Amino acid sequence: RETVTETFAEAAGVSVVAISAASGRGVDKLMKAIIDAHAIWSRRVSTADINRWLRVATERHAPPQSKGRRIRIRYMTQSSARPPTFIAFCSQPGGIPASYLRYLTNSIREAFGMPGTPIRINLRKGANPYADK
Repeated sequence: RETVTETFAEAAGVSVVAISAASGRGVDKLMKAIIDAHAIWSRRVSTADINRWLRVATERHAPPQSKGRRIRIRYMTQSSARPPTFIAFCSQPGGIPASYLRYLTNSIREAFGMPGTPIRINLRKGANPYADK
């Protein structure tokens, strides 16, 4: 179990099921774990729920500054399932470090009950409302 935890850091919380090929013991537990993992893999999170979570997560741990300017993550939405993929619209996508993305990913896993599921977060720069003025 420790080896799995260290080796598959991207899928933190993955279920580990011991089975025996000789006796067939544990296969029923394996099938239950597969069905549960598929349900989590296919889960959709509403935009309202993910944005409520985002507000709390950024209040708890604000994004770092980049080039002396504060990075603002305006909103997020889930673009697809299998694997759960989220798009975050922010002021400076290139300025967000990998450690902050790990924080967001682990926080999503914890808040929405997605242990063992690889989660993708794509960063995009939102449109500037003052560009035409």
